[in-house]
Amino acid sequence: MVRAHSDGLIQPTASLQDFFRERIESATEKHHIDGDDDALWYLTQLLCTYSKTNRFLDHNGSSAALTPLAEYYRLALESSNQYERRQHLQRLGDVAIVIAGLFSGALNRKAVGVNYYISMGESAYGTLADESIHSARHRALNSIFKSLANNFSDYVVALSEIPHKDDETQNLLQMIDEWENTKHPAIARKLRNQGVFLLHDHGSIH
Repeated sequence: MVRAHSDGLIQPTASLQDFFRERIESATEKHHIDGDDDALWYLTQLLCTYSKTNRFLDHNGSSAALTPLAEYYRLALESSNQYERRQHLQRLGDVAIVIAGLFSGALNRKAVGVNYYISMGESAYGTLADESIHSARHRALNSIFKSLANNFSDYVVALSEIPHKDDETQNLLQMIDEWENTKHPAIARKLRNQGVFLLHDHGSIH
């Protein structure tokens, strides 16, 4: 859940908040993404939280590592109550969108690609959005999760802009080669903007 206290998953870091907010807003404007304000706020807080490695990785005794998405899904299925299930599903969606948006290059060495992360993240946020929740605060969160689920690829595109300088350019052939290797929606969008249309583009990219 989104909390402002030490027991929550989202904890804003004031020194980074303006940076991430401005980068996300710039990316959504650049790519004509109609981002929901509350969802963009959520992503800003998520990036502030996950900028701390100890919040991004999971600790299992003596070491810290990133838990596979399928493990979060298993934990959600086996949860004994709704609160725990929602915690695991939110963690799944959060990790999926951050990895797909910021660290997709690392997926080139993995057995699964960026579309797997997009599919898993969409599903996790979609499940959260569809759950019946009584508290007004959690209903507001469900509205955010609905936006994240419905526009997951667009938000991945926005996050992918954060590590890059605004004036960074890339050779067209290099982009095509990178697309062939990763199938990343941000690269597909750049190619489409240059008049290159791809046969196996992810369906959520416009």
